[in-house]
Amino acid sequence: MAGQAPVTPRFEGVIFDLYGTLVPEFRRDDFYEAVRAMAVCLGADPRAFRRAWDATAIGRQTGAFPDMEANVRAIAADLGSTPADAAVSEALAIRAEMYDRYFHPRPGALETLAELKARGYPVALVSMCAPDTPALWRACALAPFIDVEVFSSEVGLRKPDAAIYRFATERLGVAPERCLYCGDGAYGELTGAEAVGMRAVLILDQSVDQSAALRPEGEVWTGATVADLRDLLDRLPPLT
Repeated sequence: MAGQAPVTPRFEGVIFDLYGTLVPEFRRDDFYEAVRAMAVCLGADPRAFRRAWDATAIGRQTGAFPDMEANVRAIAADLGSTPADAAVSEALAIRAEMYDRYFHPRPGALETLAELKARGYPVALVSMCAPDTPALWRACALAPFIDVEVFSSEVGLRKPDAAIYRFATERLGVAPERCLYCGDGAYGELTGAEAVGMRAVLILDQSVDQSAALRPEGEVWTGATVADLRDLLDRLPPLT
């Protein structure tokens, strides 16, 4: 109707999680089989190595180790060994091979990100990750569609700390209350996002066996849910 003010979109920015959201989450068995195989390469007791691996997770995610080699060598030292360079390289290759198998766009990810850009939305990525993830991300097909990338291993912040979400929204230039957050619910990320004012949506693909997925610090979620990333587009009309 002439003279009527245009409807203001509810959201002005979108923030995505990475693992389990834009790319598949690891199967827990696959992930820990790689950890076991790394231990064997290094000549370490697999059970002791796994305990040390889990104990260094927060450090891995928040910049305590500049790279995965430093993390592996620190674990080996704590277990009383100094592995040869060749053994360390072989162990890291096992991890890299596993990541290569999983690090690809999940169904709908490319289409969703491309359409959001076409609709004028600034888009951010907030990922809990080890120091080998940023390079993988920057070489993947999804990266060009993201305006702001926040990796815990680079910024030293973890989900669900409010600071990591605010860091992303400030760089995005959108108030938290105007952002839609989508993730798989690991690390209490959805309640964390809503605690700073965002609206959060769980991605829950029924074709994925959630009980077999590596989903650290998962949360019980009773809020909004989508089965496919493309379903988010119904909530996000063009900004321009």
